[in-house]
Amino acid sequence: MPSPSPLGASTTPVSSTVVPPSRESERQRLRSLLRTGLLDSPEEERFNHLTREAQTRFGVHTAIISFISEDRQFLKSFVGDLPRNIPRELAFCNTTIGQEETLVVPDMRTDARFKSHPFVVQDPFVRFYAGVPLRGPSGWFVGSLCIVGTSPRDLSAEERGHLRRLAALAEIEVNAGA
Repeated sequence: MPSPSPLGASTTPVSSTVVPPSRESERQRLRSLLRTGLLDSPEEERFNHLTREAQTRFGVHTAIISFISEDRQFLKSFVGDLPRNIPRELAFCNTTIGQEETLVVPDMRTDARFKSHPFVVQDPFVRFYAGVPLRGPSGWFVGSLCIVGTSPRDLSAEERGHLRRLAALAEIEVNAGA
């Protein structure tokens, strides 16, 4: 797993493959998540305004700020129709937290990692995903800010920058109480 660094800065070469974290790094990542005090916490406007802005700005069905625990994804803030808790193995954001860069998948049906995913081949029929990993205390990725759509699309460089700026604001809030 890459060493902790500020949002968007990479301290190791970025690869298109996701390397599973070591047990020790995953233990530290989970400790960082617990330090935020946000897992299983109620909705908060400080996060909700960011997901509303993301949904409006990108014209997508769903915008999410989520946290990845040991076995599930917890949706701290979301606009759209998804369950609040999703098994980790079904969470697109689980892939996002395994890399440094923004993950953009223009058409989930053509991406080998996701083309047979239940959320792609059945309701809600996800076609587009873009997510930015969020760092918690000690610099470990604890979750993501993502947008999800039901039509294939891509993001321009300007749109990717805006998504990263929203994620930076979310990251500030993630670390505010830690």
